[in-house]
Amino acid sequence: MRLSIIVPVYKVEAYLDFCLTSIARQKVDSCEIILVDDCSPDRCGELCDEWARKDSRFRVIHHEKNKGLSAARNSGLEQACGDYITFIDSDDYISPHTLERNLNMLETYPEADVLEYPVCVYHGARNSYCHTPGKGEIIDYAEWVRRKGYVHCYAWNKIYRRILWRDIRFPEGKWFEDVYTIPSVLQRARGILCVEKGLYYYCNRKDSISNTLCEKGLDDLLEANIRLYSELSTHKVLSERDKDDFYLRLCDPQIIRLELGGTLCVPERRIPLHRALFTSRPLNYRLKAMLKALTGRHYCTIVAKTRKLLKS
Repeated sequence: MRLSIIVPVYKVEAYLDFCLTSIARQKVDSCEIILVDDCSPDRCGELCDEWARKDSRFRVIHHEKNKGLSAARNSGLEQACGDYITFIDSDDYISPHTLERNLNMLETYPEADVLEYPVCVYHGARNSYCHTPGKGEIIDYAEWVRRKGYVHCYAWNKIYRRILWRDIRFPEGKWFEDVYTIPSVLQRARGILCVEKGLYYYCNRKDSISNTLCEKGLDDLLEANIRLYSELSTHKVLSERDKDDFYLRLCDPQIIRLELGGTLCVPERRIPLHRALFTSRPLNYRLKAMLKALTGRHYCTIVAKTRKLLKS
């Protein structure tokens, strides 16, 4: 078995057929498509069974109760038999030839354990954009971080050697489960092949997690990113500016959480004024860094209070 494609399914009746059609049209030799029906209240379970009846590559796991996205992916991981694994969310889709071309790339570069391919982020929205991770180069985890791979820390738009997942699973009951999990998987890879072939369409849906962010979501996002920052801040191969970049990005959800009445939980990081001033980073970054340098540990609180005043 060459590839296992894991598709968690829940309340996506309007989008499911389009997603599965885009997968079925991939010309991959020897693959299995594992549909995990997370006790969806609509007709998703029936649609999954219909696909399994008409195409032998599809098989269905039905959860007896709703367990969440992480549990659905974990069920797929437990059943996967492929040499490689990829994830596709059931309200997204992929362009023709995406999987076969990228599997061929992995055969050409056997030293790579993960392949990351382009993604159209927020497809269908005004702020949509395409992210291309590379042009065929193999990098290690440290370089992935230096390139700010954590900004696109998605489970999908990647193909993994299955052995990387041997004892790693998504945390159940958490939002932003990708941020908790994917860095741990990528650290195990001998190489990450970054390519420009294929395209994953991350669709903008009104009821998606990214569009329904609440206090629980912000808390989980902060927790996941604080854990990742704590780990990366000890990485000797990363420059202090690289660490500044991640820290200032970490402060963004913290500021929103403070606006909503949350507590300050990000660790303190000192950004010297000279490092904020003398950098080639974009103006928006330099302004944030300078404000952080001037206000120190009060940065997030000051920005949150200012934003609240401006909105009132």
